[in-house]
Amino acid sequence: MKQLGFLVHTEKCLGCRSCEFSCKNEHGLEGSFRRKIHSFEDEENKKGHSFHHFSMACNHCENPACMAACPEGAIKKKPNGVVIIDKVKCSGCGKCETTCPFDAIKMNPLTAKADKCDMCYERQLQGKPTICVSACPVKALEIIDINDPQSSHYDKAIYGFEMKKMTNPSIRFHKKKEDIQQFWCR
Repeated sequence: MKQLGFLVHTEKCLGCRSCEFSCKNEHGLEGSFRRKIHSFEDEENKKGHSFHHFSMACNHCENPACMAACPEGAIKKKPNGVVIIDKVKCSGCGKCETTCPFDAIKMNPLTAKADKCDMCYERQLQGKPTICVSACPVKALEIIDINDPQSSHYDKAIYGFEMKKMTNPSIRFHKKKEDIQQFWCR
């Protein structure tokens, strides 16, 4: 079964927030962001002098805690694994917001309804890439099928950030291993 998720290339991410602001502009959110940049200390350098960044939004979990918590049945999982909120059914109770282990759901102050990344579902139906992926100047974000065997070598967690495993989040990380370069002189 297909499960779309985000692949984050931590070696590329600049922490520039282009993904955050493009998402905010695309979805017209006042005062809140669906996507957030996280910074963490490099695992090889424990003194805090080297940092990496990664972008995270809703992780479109395989077992979404938000979906189980919604008393209205407003949160559904599409066949491709994308988790969406039906704004008509949402009562604005906030149970999904408090249940999400990644703090990915927020109450929209304008609509008083739950809001989160929907992986630009409407854009994808039109054959367009997600706005965060297309806005990234260094191509640090991708959408992949995490159940594809070619995606099995990506990491499910990142050093310095706790991934709650009970929901089986659909996010993967790629941190390029530095190759040793040799130079020969005559």
